[in-house]
Order: sequence, then structure tokens, then C-alpha cells
Amino acid sequence: MNPFALYTTFSTLCSKVPYAIVALACRIAAAVPFWRSGQSKLDGGEVFGVKYELFNVKASKIYLFANEFGFGDAIAPAATQLAALGENLLPPLLVFGLLTRFGALGLLIMTAVIQFYVFPEQLLMANGNWAMHLQWAAPLMVVLQRGPGAVSFDTLFGKFERRQ
Repeated sequence: MNPFALYTTFSTLCSKVPYAIVALACRIAAAVPFWRSGQSKLDGGEVFGVKYELFNVKASKIYLFANEFGFGDAIAPAATQLAALGENLLPPLLVFGLLTRFGALGLLIMTAVIQFYVFPEQLLMANGNWAMHLQWAAPLMVVLQRGPGAVSFDTLFGKFERRQ
């Protein structure tokens, strides 16, 4: 068999993967690192392993924002609180496909702030964290551009609205 024909067959098979599966994978892949980071910032109780107090961040995280991330003592508490809120509220929106593009945009903005404000020097380093941030940004950009896919509350509610 011709190798180009084999590749064409393979390419045709790949194109048959439903976007709903691709979108769900992108949404979960992008949500997980932010969720884990957000959970690590909270200083509250847990229910089934999920921390529930969104308004009490760990003092060690405020220190990190002030002294390592360069936010300064004056705005570090607010910056830490905003990061914790974003990292705990936006990933579930993304995973469930509810206000999906809003959630994806919020996490993409957070990624940009982390890369360009907190770690700008890493862009020039071959082993810098820019590659990790690109791994976060790529699935978020897919979801922003193409939408949440069929397995989402956005799609469910959209279909419900059209029936009325």
C-alpha cells in the first residue's frame, strides 16, 4: 500500500473523533492544574476532600505573592484572594461546560499574568516554565475558539432555549 494513502486513511480516521470528546478533554486538562493550585491556597475545612472556605487563604500563600511573585505587601492579600477565587470557581465552570468561554478566558488571563508578570524572565530560558504555561493555554484557546462541545451545560441550555 502507498504510504501516502495509509496516511490519508489515518488522517480520515482521526478526523472522525467527535469534537465533544476533544473539547471535554481540553476542558479537564486545563482545569486540573488551576483547581489544584486553588485548593492549595485555601485554609479551610474539607468535605469529601474538597476545601470549602473560599475566603480564608493561607498566610504562606500571601507571603509567596508578596515576596516571591513581586506583588508587594500592600496588594499581596488581595492578589492572593483573587487568585484563589479564580482558581476555585473557574475550573468547575470549565469542567461542567457552564459559561465555558468565560471560564476559559479567565484562566487564560491568569496564565498570561503568571507568565508575563510573575515569571517574565522564564520566557528567555530554554527550560523556562513558558512550556508549561503553553500547555495550559493551548486547550483553553481551543475551547475559546470552538466552544465547549456537545457534552456541556452550555449546549444543553442552548438546546433547551431553542425548543421554547
